[in-house]
Amino acid sequence: MSQKVNIRIAGRSYPLVVKNEEEEVLRKAAKRIEEYVSTFENNYNINEKQDALAMSALQLASELENLINKNSEEKSEILLRIKKISNLVTTDK
Repeated sequence: MSQKVNIRIAGRSYPLVVKNEEEEVLRKAAKRIEEYVSTFENNYNINEKQDALAMSALQLASELENLINKNSEEKSEILLRIKKISNLVTTDK
């Protein structure tokens, strides 16, 4: 079931229609963005919300890329182990 929610980011409200199970994830994501915006404004003397949002987007995209790369490396390692096990099983026959 879908519902209407308002998500606040950087002082603006964004009305969204989301599935019930997505609301918590969106609220956590918005909170994380708010934390990054606040960090960039306070630690780097950024006065423009647009700049803080852009830096937050870059930080989050970087984290996502790191997770994607880690996931890819783990998949490669798993496939390599499967091949080694497969070779052991087929060569023992």
